[in-house]
Amino acid sequence: MRGGDGDFAAVALEVFRYQFGANLAYRNYCESLGKIPESVSSWWDIPAVPTDVFKLSDTAMRCFPEAEVKGFFLTSGTTREVKGKHEYRDLELYEAAVKGGWRELGLPEISKPWFFSQRVKDAPHSSLVRMFDLLAPIKSGLDKDGEWLIDDDGNLLSEKFLPQGAAAVLGTSLALLRFCEETEPVKLLDGSWIFETGGSKGLLKSHTPAEVRQRISDHFSLLESRILNEYGMTELFSQFYKWGNAEAHQGPPWTAIRVVDVFSGNPAAGGEVGYLEIIDLANLDSISAIRTQDLAIATGERSFILIGRDPSAVARGCSRGVDAVLS
Repeated sequence: MRGGDGDFAAVALEVFRYQFGANLAYRNYCESLGKIPESVSSWWDIPAVPTDVFKLSDTAMRCFPEAEVKGFFLTSGTTREVKGKHEYRDLELYEAAVKGGWRELGLPEISKPWFFSQRVKDAPHSSLVRMFDLLAPIKSGLDKDGEWLIDDDGNLLSEKFLPQGAAAVLGTSLALLRFCEETEPVKLLDGSWIFETGGSKGLLKSHTPAEVRQRISDHFSLLESRILNEYGMTELFSQFYKWGNAEAHQGPPWTAIRVVDVFSGNPAAGGEVGYLEIIDLANLDSISAIRTQDLAIATGERSFILIGRDPSAVARGCSRGVDAVLS
């Protein structure tokens, strides 16, 4: 799966035409805004739907009939909340986006991975767990019980974390923080790195992203530049990453971002904070243009500095789902 700056605009418009024709709910939404394929000539003008539309239980956000639904991902949240649902008829594009994004962005080789996560059989509707499962085959023969450190009952198996040599440690921010609270500091060997994702606001304990990275860095005796942060969500098939000393999250070539003014909805001025919108062409069978509930500053066509969630948005995220499991 590949993309590129040269052909992204053309493909994005082609995907918009397809989704406008095949997704009735999206077509109605676009028509209400006066945005139809004949009047949309730039990917910047493709209407983005708010993530909350995936919570509409009686409205299908897909481009194929119900009979072809093979599965779905659910957003994180408490049992009392309505969760967003992203249905799919196969996972071919999702798998291509996960593996292709890792390759395109030049992310570190996955060797001796340890997942602070449940397995797919325990969390079949988690897109993050599915992503970890896709990355797991690149492994070095560790015992499987040692690689997956949250069991089917939601217990954190801290005592099984016994890395030998350089290791890759992948998990949500909250699971990693829980490990930090329950164990003595661990010194990872040279060449090790950590993948962390998900926020902690609205959870049992709240930390800023900087505090999360500092806490993890200190506990594992690892430079912060060796902590890979992932930005993703159930409503998207592709992910954005911040690695090394980078300030911004970067997406693969089949994605693009827009930052729009909070009040007018027009493009935010350079360097200004606004709502983050993402075009993800891997979302071929649902809706490619998504408005997140996050605030950001654009730094390029597919890169942004994440400021944080809109204070008025309900706290959610991968870490929140893990918090419910671990609690």
